Amino acid sequence: HYIGMKPIHPDSIPELAYFPYVIIGLVVLGIAVAFVPKRGLWLSWAALIVVLGALGIYDFYLWEYDYGHNLDPNAPIKVAGMAYQPPLIGSKMLLNFKADSYPHWGAIALVLAIGLSVLAWWQEGKSSGAASKAPNWKQAYSLTAWWLLLLVGASGCSPQPRPIQYGKDACAFCQMTIVDQRYGTELVSKTGKVYTFDSIECLVQYLQQGKLPKEEVYQSLLTDFNQPGQLIEAGGSYVLFSPDLPSPMGMYLTAFADPAEARTFLEEHPGKLFDWQALQRQFDSLAQEVRSSKIN
Repeated sequence: HYIGMKPIHPDSIPELAYFPYVIIGLVVLGIAVAFVPKRGLWLSWAALIVVLGALGIYDFYLWEYDYGHNLDPNAPIKVAGMAYQPPLIGSKMLLNFKADSYPHWGAIALVLAIGLSVLAWWQEGKSSGAASKAPNWKQAYSLTAWWLLLLVGASGCSPQPRPIQYGKDACAFCQMTIVDQRYGTELVSKTGKVYTFDSIECLVQYLQQGKLPKEEVYQSLLTDFNQPGQLIEAGGSYVLFSPDLPSPMGMYLTAFADPAEARTFLEEHPGKLFDWQALQRQFDSLAQEVRSSKIN
């Protein structure tokens, strides 16, 4: 926002809502043609994925072009002639930020599905004199392709957390690099987008400011202080507010999965203990308490 780039909200990207249904439709269509012993249908299905994939890549290019070029003219920082379009494929430095864009498991599975379908088409052509109309080993290529695509669709429709990459991931709220494995937190949206944070306080403020509307939150995760790097459900956690335990952004908030461990730490490090809902309700007063103590 300092250089005028727009905030990214999942509900402003309609493709995230309807694309899973496109994948499911391709899966259903693929399973149907897999049992029809007509090689032309197999090739047509592969061609359909190629065309839709190309359109999807073009759509993404248009989105990132607008994101990197259509900047707020009132932004406090302006660099003449500078655009901030992320790379379509590859790596690129945007001022002091490095943006990486490479195919991941979903794209790899799609390419395998296309390749297996084309291979089935080619093999069937080599042995076109075969009389059997029952599914044979050549059709197994196609069936494998459909199942690979089914896995892609299933993974795309099921939001899930991912491990925080400490030393690489940046906090979605304060943009600091996340380094302390005892305090990392995470939000997962209903569209599957993962937001990482360097502390509990950054996650709570991100929610309070509506950067991710609460109705779009699929899962909130904190890190168990006694198990660095281990994400736990925020709803079942216990958060200790104690000046003896400084957290990365200065709010003294530490999470525990086990209530007995939380109470033990409370005895050793005087403060206040909250569950997740109570912490969110009391956050502003705790922030005021921290500010007052620092001023005094």
